[in-house]
Amino acid sequence: MALEIGILGAFCILGAWLFETFESVKNHKGLVDLRFAAVYALGNVCLMTYSWLIGDLLFFSVNLGILAIVLFEIAYTLHTLGRR
Repeated sequence: MALEIGILGAFCILGAWLFETFESVKNHKGLVDLRFAAVYALGNVCLMTYSWLIGDLLFFSVNLGILAIVLFEIAYTLHTLGRR
C-alpha cells in the first residue's frame, strides 16, 4: 500500500508540473523565475543523488521527471526572453 501511495503522489506532482508547463507554452510566456529555477534544479539534483544512494527508484524517478520539466521551463523562458 505504501508504494501505491508513493506512485499516486508522484503522478500528482509530475502532473501539476506538466500542467503548469503546458499553460506557460500555451500562453506564450516564460513562467519561471530563472533564479528560482536554477536553485530548484540544483536542489533537485541533490535529491536525485540522495535517492540514488539510498536505492529509492520511485523518489529518483519523480525527481528526474521534475528536473526535465524545470530544465524545459528554463529553456522556454530564455527563448521567450530572447524574442522580446
